[in-house]
Amino acid sequence: MLTVQFLITTAYGAASFYLYTLIVYMMIRRWNEYNTTFFKIFIIEYCFNLITFVNSFITLRAPQNTCKECVFAFLFDRSSNPTVDNSPLQYFFTLHYAMAYIQYSMTFLMALNRLSMVVLVNTVIVIYPMYMTWPIASNNTYYLYTPPMGAYATKSVVDVTDILNNLIYFMLGITILTAVANVLAVIRLGCLPSRISGAERNLFTVSFVSAIIQLIALGDTLILRFGVSDAMSVGTQTAKVLMPFVSDLLTLNHPWTLMYFSTKVRLSMANDHFPSLRKRISNIPSSVY
Repeated sequence: MLTVQFLITTAYGAASFYLYTLIVYMMIRRWNEYNTTFFKIFIIEYCFNLITFVNSFITLRAPQNTCKECVFAFLFDRSSNPTVDNSPLQYFFTLHYAMAYIQYSMTFLMALNRLSMVVLVNTVIVIYPMYMTWPIASNNTYYLYTPPMGAYATKSVVDVTDILNNLIYFMLGITILTAVANVLAVIRLGCLPSRISGAERNLFTVSFVSAIIQLIALGDTLILRFGVSDAMSVGTQTAKVLMPFVSDLLTLNHPWTLMYFSTKVRLSMANDHFPSLRKRISNIPSSVY
């Protein structure tokens, strides 16, 4: 289980969520300063991304980095019979697909927010993914050892082809809508330069970076999905290698982009958590928020 890839992804994931948690904690402590729709979405997104990251250890990271002779292989062998109830594995596998819907939706909401539209994060964001992935939740899930991979994979007794196809169509549609929202935001920034604050410009940049990463993740997913007939091609193999890192980038980019583009967040973090950096950060030009 302790492969190089597992150690690297776990290390940068833990570091990212440590920073992520500190930022959210700082915002809650300073809620009178951060009580805006953008930061509310940021905090909600943190909760969903944390669930996604933790859940990935059960459905992806641990099984895909465990060989048949590994010390912890017995944990997966215990849940390898498709005819035996392996609860609650099917619920974790349901979250695996449902969180993809939610992550793409949250990026779209962030883009809408930069258009100064009034958007409420409501139950539709959660209910729709759960509805689409219900066949997985209501059927047995198990671990299958795959000799070509030399590791385990999470499988469901139901055919997930339709679920995966619907997810890809959703990802494609929501990415197009996100792109449209960002283009409109750029036009708005260009048409009203004097009325748009530096704060809003740089929070738009945070949203825009997330949209670009979402587009990269979608492209990687499409290559893998439609490259099945040519699985050994350079493009498909490259996409397969990049997939775990692209998925992590989609989940973990938010604290880093916000810290980079927002001087206000950096100053708040320095004051609350890193006082030794306060003077250095205060000397940074205030051209960013």
